[in-house]
Amino acid sequence: MAIAFTQTHKLHELRSMRLIGTLTFSGNYVTSGEVPLGITKPGTTKNPILVSFASRGDHNFKYDPATGKVLVYVPAGTQLPAAAYPAGVTNDAVTMELEYPKFG
Repeated sequence: MAIAFTQTHKLHELRSMRLIGTLTFSGNYVTSGEVPLGITKPGTTKNPILVSFASRGDHNFKYDPATGKVLVYVPAGTQLPAAAYPAGVTNDAVTMELEYPKFG
């Protein structure tokens, strides 16, 4: 298990549902990214329409909607190489917000 999602909030919107939680990184990064474990779609079969990240560190996080994977980028803008996660990622407090459409 390399990326784990722990849900902290579930917000009901008019036409969507937002999940907010923290990401915990452990193990090794895979070059094409990884699907976070622990994300449960809230009553829909559709993919999220919005995904955003907030962190205190200098690494960047992006979501690939085609695969559902989280990609990690170093401050220079290149993808993190396949290796153990650096301390800058494992010690960072990363929040992930996903917005899913209702009724799907």
